[in-house]
Amino acid sequence: MKKLLGLVVGLAMVVWASTPVLATNVKCGTACSATITIGEQTTQVPIAVNGDTGVGTVSNFTATGAGGSTATIQSLTLNPDPAILFAVGVVNATSGPLAFSFAFNTPIALNGPIHAASSIGYTLTDGFLATAGGAAGVTLAPFSGPNVLVANDFNAALAQTNKGVDVGPLASGGSGTCGAFVGFTSNCGPYAATNNFSGGPFVLMAATVSFVLTAQDAAGLSGAVSQVSQVSMPEPATLLLMGSGLLGLAGWRRYSSRG
Repeated sequence: MKKLLGLVVGLAMVVWASTPVLATNVKCGTACSATITIGEQTTQVPIAVNGDTGVGTVSNFTATGAGGSTATIQSLTLNPDPAILFAVGVVNATSGPLAFSFAFNTPIALNGPIHAASSIGYTLTDGFLATAGGAAGVTLAPFSGPNVLVANDFNAALAQTNKGVDVGPLASGGSGTCGAFVGFTSNCGPYAATNNFSGGPFVLMAATVSFVLTAQDAAGLSGAVSQVSQVSMPEPATLLLMGSGLLGLAGWRRYSSRG
């Protein structure tokens, strides 16, 4: 039986082009949350909150699901300023496609003209090569709709407003927007978007990363969603994600032959 031996995910890097107008007196509390879903199994993720800054973080939390499949939050920052930065990785240990979902929420205090930005990138790892009797290649597809990363805001009545920065298309290793395989892995993206919109007052910011991964394969995803008020700003703040292509790294290797 094939064994899975490791998963490492890189972090997205974020740089502000100008000083944003940040929310004040907003801190993570019960409104800060994170969940992992593997198939139909959902796990609530504990969040550490800095008492001084009010920023919530998660580091190296793993949930296990169907057939020994795993989903890991390697790094998560829930910043009520507001921004959500994440690096996650999954391994599908089953014999068929499997759905994974990560849901992140952080409180905010934004109203009026808003500038939003997002980015996500994948690393796809072929864990069961066609030459070893597996399926050819590896594909990651959005679970619902056209995008893997969906970003919304909510008002006090929990009415939803999409920020217009959903990103992350279907991707197949070694083709289209994905680079050639280097060993077992192929890097895809990054996929990025910006948008200016008006609304609010908003009290909650949400980001969902959900997708279906092919059997016996692994994936790493990392990125960010941010938004700032444009009021009193000399120019819109811009989220710059460093395009090194190393936005995620997930790997596994076998130490026994298929029986």
